[in-house]
Amino acid sequence: MSKERIALVGAGAAGSALLLALHRAGYPIAGVASRTLESARRCAALIGDPPATSDPAPAVVNADIIILATPDGQIEPACHAIADQGVIRPGQLFLHLSGALTSNVLEPARHKGAEVLSLHPIQALADPQKGAELLRGSWFCLEGTTPAITRGEALVKALQGETLVIPAEKKALYHAALCVAANYLVTIESIAVTLLEKIGIERQAGLKAILPLIAGSVENLVHSGLPDALTGPISRGDTATITQHIDSLREIQPAYQAIYRMLGKETVELALEKGGLDQEQAEQIRLLLTPQPPDACLIS
Repeated sequence: MSKERIALVGAGAAGSALLLALHRAGYPIAGVASRTLESARRCAALIGDPPATSDPAPAVVNADIIILATPDGQIEPACHAIADQGVIRPGQLFLHLSGALTSNVLEPARHKGAEVLSLHPIQALADPQKGAELLRGSWFCLEGTTPAITRGEALVKALQGETLVIPAEKKALYHAALCVAANYLVTIESIAVTLLEKIGIERQAGLKAILPLIAGSVENLVHSGLPDALTGPISRGDTATITQHIDSLREIQPAYQAIYRMLGKETVELALEKGGLDQEQAEQIRLLLTPQPPDACLIS
């Protein structure tokens, strides 16, 4: 069975990476369209120079699957513009790569008889070449019409990936979870480096020092999963160390106490699940992590 022809609209890093990965998986490319002809040609050069244009119509009309990889705020307007050109035919699949938006923004295409899909790669794609490599074996989140999900699963299977299928009304919560996992990880490490700066460790040196620790924690997650990857004073019920942490934060960086306490309370629940704490120890730690005057004002 021959693979469906793919067109890309929006030749940024993410769209170009996915198109290159699918090209390597054997999908024929009908064309590449982008806001500027230069960016369209740059993407096309990665995959054997299919037609490149600044007008989506020629690419869309010859494709079975259309990937709208524009910035989030331009997905719906781009879909409207394509629909108004009269080049959409029933049975085509329109998909976008946004983690936050649902397939509802592709309603102009669905109104013309196309199937619509949100296909979000759970991966950081900053460079087309490296991104194409990262996409193989990655997880993808799918949301859309039932036929669209089936076709999306075929795309992911061709990339040897895995899928999560969610309803449209859960898309925002899904994206919030990924934001916590990826973006806030960086924020937490920035806080850690700032605390090291408070004791005289230069910022870059502090980051380099903790990177192996971060890598080790990620490795524990890979091999042991949750909750077994958890380590540290809360996981072993070390109330003396936790008390020292809270006291030192009060003296050096009081504003971070609230973050430490909040994350600590979540860690208590994880430690209970792991079996490293009994209920009495957990309650002692919860009490330590509960703000007492004058600390209570720190979380207001």
